[in-house]
Amino acid sequence: MADGHAYDGIELFSALCEYLDQLYGGTGFDELLPEPQQAALGGLIRSVVSTTPADPDGDPLDRLDQPVNSAVTLAEGRELTAYLAAAEDWQGELGRALQALYTYLDHLYGGPGTFTRLLTREEREQVASRAPKR
Repeated sequence: MADGHAYDGIELFSALCEYLDQLYGGTGFDELLPEPQQAALGGLIRSVVSTTPADPDGDPLDRLDQPVNSAVTLAEGRELTAYLAAAEDWQGELGRALQALYTYLDHLYGGPGTFTRLLTREEREQVASRAPKR
């Protein structure tokens, strides 16, 4: 049975996979893209991120605290993955799988620690419409 942290981790894993499904253009996230396609998708993501308008105060939109799912934000999710990865049982495997998803998304966003915001639905659609076909 999953405790609160593990349940949140399962929801986070599911939400991040769904997010990658959307970035992949609805074809389904069932594998990591080969490097040339990763680079192309990453370029699309970074292009969309760089053109995001500023908020009314002139600051870039910060979505670090945007909820990934009903339980955690992106920032809290990183903390949760570390907590779960330290466990010895299946929860540790879940935590390490989440860390791998964050690492993959970091890579797509431009490097370590760069996956700090979720694209809006419109931004995801823009990326997906131009995503490299597998």
